[in-house]
Amino acid sequence: MTSRHRRLESGQRAFLRRVLSDGATRLGVSLIGQSVFGWHDRTIGSAALRAGGGRFWLRATAEHRDFADGDTWTGNHDANRITGVPRPEVMARAEWDEPPVVMYAELMTYVPDAPCSSTPELTEWLTLPSTWWIELRQALDTLAVQPTSRGCHDPRSFVRRVEDYYGRRLGPHTPTLQTEHTDLHWANLTKPGLWLLDWEYWGAAPAGYGAALLYCHSLLVPGMAARVHEVFADLLDTPTGFVAQLSAAAHILDRAERLGDYRDLRIPAQEHALRLLSAGGGEPC
Repeated sequence: MTSRHRRLESGQRAFLRRVLSDGATRLGVSLIGQSVFGWHDRTIGSAALRAGGGRFWLRATAEHRDFADGDTWTGNHDANRITGVPRPEVMARAEWDEPPVVMYAELMTYVPDAPCSSTPELTEWLTLPSTWWIELRQALDTLAVQPTSRGCHDPRSFVRRVEDYYGRRLGPHTPTLQTEHTDLHWANLTKPGLWLLDWEYWGAAPAGYGAALLYCHSLLVPGMAARVHEVFADLLDTPTGFVAQLSAAAHILDRAERLGDYRDLRIPAQEHALRLLSAGGGEPC
């Protein structure tokens, strides 16, 4: 990066570059290549080399100490206990304070395959072999039965949140819960080899919530949305899948309203939610 570009860079990005550099020093690696910033510049990552060889991925972030705890703060590291799912493993982690901020850096296995999309929502057709879809379904089925204390284990609370968001009573729905990725979108899946990335938020959720998120993030490309539905119809076309889809659409709509995300996806997600509510009945609150 040139000095001129550094002058134009935001203070947040310059700060994250320093956090990443500090993390590299603490974990004994050298950064290589360009840095990649995460959603709303919350995180930063870069390829890294360890003395003696070996390529890794170094990911770093910072948070005010009042919020530097809980499931999100440890999600990637906690995912190390998951078996049978293609995901990066956290090899080492460093955490340090610069009051009132807490930082961490995680050294992870390097993923050579590219994200399916540069944005969470898909904007163009992807040609993916049938084996990719089979592996994705197998990965989510394997994840579903992994035991975890993460996430919310009160099924009715998911229904209440959906009801509160849409202002509709959904009836006596009690979703079946299982372990889900809970941030499954096209920027967190890779091709041609399948990897599931970014495990900050995984935990218990309505069965099929990951598939519902992927479906809603595919609505701009109807053929891809149809393919997702085909692979996960047995999860989506159930009472629990109904709640999962409404919750996934609410996630997109909430970020669109509060943060300005999903400019093009907002209306399709809203229309999908209205179709579900119309089909599923329920009374206004």
